[in-house]
Amino acid sequence: MNASIVSTTSSAALIGTAVPAATFVLLEVPPPWDKPALLSTGVPESLRQVIKPLLELPAKVRVHLIANEQTSTQTQRRVLIFQQERRPAPPQGHAAVNSQLSRQYVAWETQVATPAEMAPALDSFFDRRSQNESSGLWHRSQQRHLMICTHASHNECCGAYGYPFYQAAIAHVQQWGLTPQVQPWQITHIGGHRFAPTLIDFPQGRYYGNLNELSLRALLQSQGDIAPLLATYRGWSFLPKPLQLLEAKLLHQYGWRWFAASVAGRILSCDDTQKQHQVELCFQLPNQALKRCLADIRHHQVVDYVVESQRELDTPHWSERKTG
Repeated sequence: MNASIVSTTSSAALIGTAVPAATFVLLEVPPPWDKPALLSTGVPESLRQVIKPLLELPAKVRVHLIANEQTSTQTQRRVLIFQQERRPAPPQGHAAVNSQLSRQYVAWETQVATPAEMAPALDSFFDRRSQNESSGLWHRSQQRHLMICTHASHNECCGAYGYPFYQAAIAHVQQWGLTPQVQPWQITHIGGHRFAPTLIDFPQGRYYGNLNELSLRALLQSQGDIAPLLATYRGWSFLPKPLQLLEAKLLHQYGWRWFAASVAGRILSCDDTQKQHQVELCFQLPNQALKRCLADIRHHQVVDYVVESQRELDTPHWSERKTG
């Protein structure tokens, strides 16, 4: 990869720029893509009519178009959905919070013959989610999906930096024998084009920017020196932006182990005028006890945080904390 094509932004500016969402709907539609993407000629009106009410749901839904090297020649089109499990907000009491912990989105996929068939497929998915998880049309996705923004018509940076990075990702996935497990994709605008090349790593839902060959190697191999990856980390769409700032601190603290952690978080208090938040993040690493992290966020910075152990969680002050 030619390092001269990679943009640079301070790593501090990246943190907390992931777009929080409860659900991502990704539709395989070949480029060219317009701005906005859903007005592209490859998106039939029937599909737009199904998508419109989804975008108005209280739990935020993001819809993107995607494509890979086989999209233009294959007869089937994939639809991928990454969705947070529908759970109530964590109640007070560590035992109850423990039951709410999650570590990634639930990944679903289906294949259809034409974009026109995506509309009834989406209808069936959201109807099914409210009734029964078993369906012959939808099944769990077993792959890891790297969604690399190449949406040049939205911003030229994504074409200039994103597309070469997408090609490099394909080459490295093949070189390291990861083709069955990892699928690189092009995706329409995901926010933060000033950080191009930028991507979302699903099913985790973590955002990265200012990517280069070193960070790509770290991202794909998940071992060795984590520093190149930390320098590109934008945040976790699983969490509201104030909690993304705290989560990034914990990623720095725990390193690679953190990617196996299950979490549940909430904003305890918020003062938008003073740009202050108090946040709480409960987490559990594999084979370890539940822990809780409390933090003060001011002006987009974590100014203080403390990690409490299981024993400390059993003390009465846990139940005295109130959600703001």
